[in-house]
Amino acid sequence: MITTLGVVLPIAFAAGIAARRPPPSVASLPTELLASPLKFAITEWERAGLFAKTLVRVRLLRESAGARHFAVELSATKNFVKPDLIVYWVAGNPTVTDTLPETAMLLGSFHSGALALPAEAANADGSLVLFSLADNEIVDVSKPIRFNDSTK
Repeated sequence: MITTLGVVLPIAFAAGIAARRPPPSVASLPTELLASPLKFAITEWERAGLFAKTLVRVRLLRESAGARHFAVELSATKNFVKPDLIVYWVAGNPTVTDTLPETAMLLGSFHSGALALPAEAANADGSLVLFSLADNEIVDVSKPIRFNDSTK
């Protein structure tokens, strides 16, 4: 019995390795996960208290003075480690619980620098949502905010 297992088991293992499918590959990342091609040079404001659970610093950037294109840049302390953290924008004041709302718009990866905001986010109230793909959970939701608000 042991001799049979000693011969069959390595053969079965080698056949399993040879028969497995190749891992999926992507030639390039989706545009939502890349840094924005626009250059955001002006810092409108910087806040650290938007998220309740985590200490995340949010900077609102503008393309140029008077421009309508906004972006957010998020940063956190070095001990804030979450795998595959991505950022969503949710318009209005929905109650975000365990799942992302249907209206959530993907902004990009947390660590990709300036994340361009959609045009509707500039003039509407909404929240930023931090979502971990690896854990498949919402990490934190910001307080409701309006980016094109004159009150800094």
